[in-house]
Amino acid sequence: MSDNSKGDSILNSQISQSQVESMLFRCFAEELNDIVWEGSNTIAVTFVNSKVYDIWGYKPEELIGKNFLDFMVPSKREEQKKVIDSMVENKAAVNGIHLYYQHRNGKTLIFETRAKPILDNNGKCVGHRGIFRDVTNYILQEKRLQKLYKQEKAAFTELENQMQQRLEFTRALAHELKTPLTVIQAANELMGTQILSPELTNISDSIARGVQSLQKRVNELLDLAKGEVGILTVNRKLIKTLPYITNLINDLKPMVKMRNRNLLTNIPDSLPNICADEQRLTQIISNLVDNSIKYSTEKAAITISVRQDTNLDNILFQVTDTGFGIPPDKQIEIFNPYARIRKAEEHTTGLGIGLSLSRTLVELHGGQIWFETSEGIGSSFYFTMPKYARKRMITAVKKRQPDENCHN
Repeated sequence: MSDNSKGDSILNSQISQSQVESMLFRCFAEELNDIVWEGSNTIAVTFVNSKVYDIWGYKPEELIGKNFLDFMVPSKREEQKKVIDSMVENKAAVNGIHLYYQHRNGKTLIFETRAKPILDNNGKCVGHRGIFRDVTNYILQEKRLQKLYKQEKAAFTELENQMQQRLEFTRALAHELKTPLTVIQAANELMGTQILSPELTNISDSIARGVQSLQKRVNELLDLAKGEVGILTVNRKLIKTLPYITNLINDLKPMVKMRNRNLLTNIPDSLPNICADEQRLTQIISNLVDNSIKYSTEKAAITISVRQDTNLDNILFQVTDTGFGIPPDKQIEIFNPYARIRKAEEHTTGLGIGLSLSRTLVELHGGQIWFETSEGIGSSFYFTMPKYARKRMITAVKKRQPDENCHN
């Protein structure tokens, strides 16, 4: 066989192989849900699958012979032309770039584009093949999410700033209130060193109680503000539960009696030790008892109970009253700051922060707080305290750390 005949045979074989490859490619392309295309060296369309109509609004025959550049979003055309020119000149593949095209109806489409050159046996580029995947909705949704994230981040920053300003204001307010209270308390204590008539003694005692009550409210307001910004602390130590609760009940009895309520107890003969901040635990129980006094009538019974929880790692505290109960419409917000029961508002004092602060303190200890109530019959508030040195929450925002002060 002559050299010319051999060359013709090889060329025919190459053309046949190229044609078969193209036919297989086009058959496969029709099975895909993306736009699959072939183009010339200049990206003039030579083939596009039928999916183009569903996605782009054009029939395949309407695109044959056309250049993809003609369908690009005008504002993006020059920028995207550089990408395509670079692909053609460098015989390079592109993978995952986003190109902006116009739908037949004028709407902008974003195609994630993958394309590569078709090379002959001599390395010459004879065309291009590629896939357009419509990612318009995904990109728009991603942009919306990014916008929402930025808005949320800005709102969170603003909230943090407002909470910090609130804390600073509360600190300043507490300082302004405590300064005259200290003077009043000192003057009253000085007066108490003198020999006073029974009437003046009663007045002095009333002043002392008033100062103590106001100091308590100022401290609670400051604690609440600290809790809201996550810097309220607890200092947990081992507490012998039985002597602790016995002493606390003895301390509470005069206050309850003075308010014409009956304080009852349900305490077993022995109780396991607990790991808690004694001052904060006293604050929790006192707040719950004070809440029962506020929302009950004279002669009402208030019962303090302590027992082993069903979860053996906890001790369960309970304060029950025979008061007004909590209306259904108020139950969902009862632990919110400044929440008060409408029925009792007219004859109660306070800011309505005791329960909110109690919840924060219980949770800082790793416990839980909840209530049961029946309107017109009364309420029971429960909270748990851990018996052992678990992990403790140093503040409301920091990570839990080992507590070295509790050892059974």
